[in-house]
Amino acid sequence: MPSKRTLLWDYTLTRDFPSTQGIKDTVGTFKANGLLTNVINWNAWRPTELPAFFHFQPMVRTAAQLEGNEWEMIKTSVKNEMAKPGNGEVIVLTFNEPERIPLAPGRAAELWRQKILPLRKQHGARLKLVSPSCASDPAGSKWLEDFMKILGGGEKPDYLGAHFYTAQNQPADQVVNSAKSYLTSLHSKYNLPIIVSEIASTSRNGGDVEKFSRDIAGWMDGQPWIKQYAFFGAMRQVADGFVSPAAQLLDQAGHWTKLGKWWAGV
Repeated sequence: MPSKRTLLWDYTLTRDFPSTQGIKDTVGTFKANGLLTNVINWNAWRPTELPAFFHFQPMVRTAAQLEGNEWEMIKTSVKNEMAKPGNGEVIVLTFNEPERIPLAPGRAAELWRQKILPLRKQHGARLKLVSPSCASDPAGSKWLEDFMKILGGGEKPDYLGAHFYTAQNQPADQVVNSAKSYLTSLHSKYNLPIIVSEIASTSRNGGDVEKFSRDIAGWMDGQPWIKQYAFFGAMRQVADGFVSPAAQLLDQAGHWTKLGKWWAGV
C-alpha cells in the first residue's frame, strides 16, 4: 500500500539548495520506494532539486495564483505531472486558510467555477481537486461550510483539504483525541475523502510532540478515507511563534532532526 505521507518542502530549501550541503544531504535520503514520494511547497512550481519520482502537487494558494505567470505555472505543473509515465492521480490544492487571507467564500466559489473547475474538465478524471484548506477553528469551519453550500453537485471537490494544529499546553493523549474527533467530523459532514495538508503539535515538549506525531500518523494510516497527510514542515528555521521548535523536521543546517528521520523513514 502506498505511503500516505506527503512532504511539505519550504521554498527556502529550493532557494538555498545550491549553497547548503545539509539540504543536499537530506535530498540524498529520498528513495523511490520510500515513505515520502508526494510533495507540496505551497507554490505553483515544482522544486527541481527533488528527485523525479516525487509527485508534485501544485497549490493555488491565493487568488493571485489564478492570474498571469503563476497560473501558467500551475497549468504547466499539471501538464507535466499528467505526462509522467505510470502517474495515477494528479492532485491540485486550492486556497490555503482563505479565511485568514481573507478571501470571501462567495468570491472563492466564483474563482473555483471560473478557473479551477475548467482545469478538471480539461484533464479528465485523473485530475483531482482539493477543497480550500481552512484552520481547525470556528472561523475556518464556518468559511468551509459557507463555501461548500454554494457549490452544486458536479462542482464539488474530489478531496476535502484540512489543517490541524494542537493546543500548546494540553496532554498528548488529549490532543490526539481532538485531532481524531475533528477529522472524523469533517469526513462525516461532507462525505469526502480528506487530504490533511498541514498537521503538527505545537507543544514545546519534545516527548509530547513525538507521541502526538506517531499516534496520529498511525491512526491516519488506518483510516481509508484519509488519502494523505503532511506534517508541518521541512524548513531550517521555525516558521513563526505559533509553530513549536520541538516539531521541526529539519535542523538549521538542513539535516533531518530526530522527528524528521522518523517522518522520512531514514
